[in-house]
Amino acid sequence: MLRLTKIQVEKLRNKANEGRNIESGRGYTRYETLSAHVWRSVCKARGHQPEQPTALGVCVDSRRRMQPPLPDGYFGNATFDVIAVSHAGELMSKPLEYAASKIREAIETVTNEYVRSAIDFLKNQPDLTKFQDLHSLGGTEGPFYGNPNIGVVSWLTLPIYGLDFGWGKEIYMGPGSHDFDGDSLLLPSSNGDGSLILAICLQVAHMEAFKKYFYEDTYLV
Repeated sequence: MLRLTKIQVEKLRNKANEGRNIESGRGYTRYETLSAHVWRSVCKARGHQPEQPTALGVCVDSRRRMQPPLPDGYFGNATFDVIAVSHAGELMSKPLEYAASKIREAIETVTNEYVRSAIDFLKNQPDLTKFQDLHSLGGTEGPFYGNPNIGVVSWLTLPIYGLDFGWGKEIYMGPGSHDFDGDSLLLPSSNGDGSLILAICLQVAHMEAFKKYFYEDTYLV
């Protein structure tokens, strides 16, 4: 689990939003910026060739994207996975804004029509187990041929600290199982100082290089 200070996060956001003006629309969010930074760092750490296609999975909350929106307090599963795609060479050679823009493009595909179309599609599937995570189906038992993709899930706005379920304050709050190559999670730090935590799983051979690029590129902005 890697930590970014509030200052580092702000520097990355400023870097991602360089050159944007009022006509460009709203600036890139923390999630879009940090996911873009993680994506680029992973491509460098894995040593991808420039022509290598790569994808980033984004988990999008559809509660406010449906018309009418789902009611406050809705507790069902209302998230959809969408994919941002690029080539590793473009991600690594172009500014951070490029990667952030690819992520925003993917997020903005989740409209009311998209959600309802996805629901209709799932209703017509006789077997939904194929949509479960691979590791829950024994996918990790197969041979590993290399993975050019990642997923970044956001817990940045979840009220995850200070919750009492009847046995007092939490000792730890974070991911339980985190054992799928390319799987990552962003969450706020428990100390409340605006710093963020990245929990990420990569191949052992790539982890040290990832940490190097993750922090090196942060200090360069």
